[in-house]
Amino acid sequence: MSGKSRYEYFRSLWDRYRVEPSKKRRGLLLDEAVATTHLHRKSVIRALKQLANGTAPARRAGRPRRYSEGTAFALKRLYRESEYQCSGKLHVMIPVLLEQLQLQLPADVLREIKSIAPASIDRYLKKYRGLQRVKSRTHTRPGSRIFKKMVPLKNLTNIAQGPGILEGDTVGHGGGNSSGEFAFSLTITDEYSGWTNNRAVENKCAVRVQPAIERIIDSLPFALSLVNFDNGSEFLNHVVYGYFVNVAKERGIIFPMTRSRSYQKNDNARAEQKNWTHVRQLFGYDRIDDKRLVELMNEIYRVQNLIQNFFIPQYKLKSKVREGAKIKKKYDKPKTPYQRLLESNIPEENKQKLREQYLTLSYPKLKREKEELLASFIKLQERIKTERRAKEPSPQVAQPFGNTQL
Repeated sequence: MSGKSRYEYFRSLWDRYRVEPSKKRRGLLLDEAVATTHLHRKSVIRALKQLANGTAPARRAGRPRRYSEGTAFALKRLYRESEYQCSGKLHVMIPVLLEQLQLQLPADVLREIKSIAPASIDRYLKKYRGLQRVKSRTHTRPGSRIFKKMVPLKNLTNIAQGPGILEGDTVGHGGGNSSGEFAFSLTITDEYSGWTNNRAVENKCAVRVQPAIERIIDSLPFALSLVNFDNGSEFLNHVVYGYFVNVAKERGIIFPMTRSRSYQKNDNARAEQKNWTHVRQLFGYDRIDDKRLVELMNEIYRVQNLIQNFFIPQYKLKSKVREGAKIKKKYDKPKTPYQRLLESNIPEENKQKLREQYLTLSYPKLKREKEELLASFIKLQERIKTERRAKEPSPQVAQPFGNTQL
């Protein structure tokens, strides 16, 4: 029972208690109150005395709420429009969302929304958070030992001082079944800015993965310096290796491909952490093994890449210090990859192209387009399942043994 409900109950009980002439009946009312509220008998008596003296509080103790119901409602709307970002990221996104969505809010609500702090956002949104993580399954197969010797290990002492150092990874869409062919999502992200591009391929054969890598690298708004992959067979092969040999010759740079240490996922942490936010939140864990679905996935990724790179802020680790058994981490203010690139040392010509591209984008339109594409994806997925069920042979009815005629 809440404090407000208990107060209302005691008010009703006091109206009955004060007009009851029998002491025995008043005792029965107290017994009823103890059974109803699960309070001690003395606590019930004190509550009735406060009502008798006119000193009972009419509201709960503690500091009153600072923000109105209208502000809480608007905050839930912005939380939903931001695709359920954490409070720190949402706090940075609020000015952009208000500008892009053009919400007609009262002046007092608008003032409160602009002044609300991340901790307050957490408190007001606590009961609306409910995303559940599902344990993933790995589809990585070891690459060739020959290419492990040819591709150097990543130098973990190098800290990216500017854009161009990338990390790459693949995510399987096998639906818990590794047999046969199914789609994979390739994720390539920049260590410095967080600029991330995704691309879907029909399988992780080298001749499928290499064109996807090439397309992503050619679309980057900065020059490539280095790209690190894990030890999967989709990366450690002659096709991908030959592509990066040619890239090094054409761009006049050292061989730009490195690999992580075996069984050390944190060597590629920035790409690994985006498997959930950039892939699984979109497509979940269902099996995707049809070419038509892969083509539609790339259309969704085209829109999603623009949303993530231009509008969704990301945290960046500033320092990490071990104090005994604890590790204390400090992060800078969340910024979008687009903002980090504008603050970086890339050529001014590239920055101007990014500014011009940003002016052509509308967050509500991109979200609407993504939702329409996702609806088409789900509809096509259901149609494919229906077609396959129709092609399956009907189960044979078992015939009885022997002669059934008497």
